[in-house]
Amino acid sequence: MAHFELNKPDEFAPTFSEHAKASRAKPGCLFFYLIRDRDNSAKFATMECWENYDYFEQHTADDEHMKFHAKIKEYWKHEPDVMECDLVSGME
Repeated sequence: MAHFELNKPDEFAPTFSEHAKASRAKPGCLFFYLIRDRDNSAKFATMECWENYDYFEQHTADDEHMKFHAKIKEYWKHEPDVMECDLVSGME
């Protein structure tokens, strides 16, 4: 899970939606959600789940993710607050 705030969020939202769609199509992705704060449209969060950590590492190391990351860095107000988690329940 990552929480972050963007400069020019409306300008960047379509790019992020493309990344979410590409991520969901990758091997091992169980889900990838992009959510936006109702009260502050500059605040976003991602929630993603992978079959195992190897799939997540492949995702973050591939060309699509690297290109996306290079683009989003220009828009961050500050580095995201990232929390790496293990799924306890919810996919039964």
